[in-house]
Amino acid sequence: MKKNIGIIGIGNVGSMMLRKFIELNLFKEENIYAANRSEEKLESLRKKYPSLNICKSNIELAQNCSNILLCVEPLNLPKVLLEIQPYLNKETYLMVSTSMVAHKDIYNFHKGGITIFMPTLISMVNGGVTLTFHNKLVKDDKRIFFESIIGSFSEVKIIGEEDINLAQNMTASFPGFFAEIMLEFVKAASKKSTNLSNDELEHMLLVSLLGASRLLLEKNMSFEETIHRVSTKGGITYEGVKVFEEKLPEVFDAALNASTKRYDEITKLAAESINGLTNGCNQCSKAV
Repeated sequence: MKKNIGIIGIGNVGSMMLRKFIELNLFKEENIYAANRSEEKLESLRKKYPSLNICKSNIELAQNCSNILLCVEPLNLPKVLLEIQPYLNKETYLMVSTSMVAHKDIYNFHKGGITIFMPTLISMVNGGVTLTFHNKLVKDDKRIFFESIIGSFSEVKIIGEEDINLAQNMTASFPGFFAEIMLEFVKAASKKSTNLSNDELEHMLLVSLLGASRLLLEKNMSFEETIHRVSTKGGITYEGVKVFEEKLPEVFDAALNASTKRYDEITKLAAESINGLTNGCNQCSKAV
């Protein structure tokens, strides 16, 4: 691709995007611009990708790119938007990697195309689902641009903005949830094992999980069918499944309630921050 793209924020998400763009030859190094608060990270990038455009500021990046990926923490996003706002125009396309700042709040800074997306760690191995919401000002060419590059290393799922909160528990948050569940499973098994190490138990579990995922996807088997095929009434799997069936609903309800509550809290804080910044700017304009 000949188009330039800018990445503001080289944390977990921004660095993954950068690696994928170069690894999959989606962009040449000289067509990528990067900006970050930490100069140490930028220096590391400079050594690894010598042709990469390292920007001294977010402003410099916004001046050079019409396609900008904003990969910063939700509560840092308002200040970044305020900083680059004077350098945005109707052709600027913002791709924001957090759903915890509503697009209507981002619209206060940019009256143009805005895509909100939730990436996943699984995309490091060219998998997973990237939840995506385009506002009405995203033109077809920009939509195709975004979905083609992100679709190169994950499945792009277009959903309503109001659905992202719940759906991200199944996608972006899932690796963390899954890892915690599996860790506790290994801990429980290790208490009953005298010869197998935790590493051996973990490896067997991961290989089985990989196989189970392939089985469900490739054979189009439902969860219920899988349980029925493996669990015979009166057998050992059946007894374990009964315990999960009894105990897990309460655990998952509590986990989803907790994550949703925190999502709402951060969304509210971000909105308040944006209102404070925009009101302050309006007052300054009136004073002038």
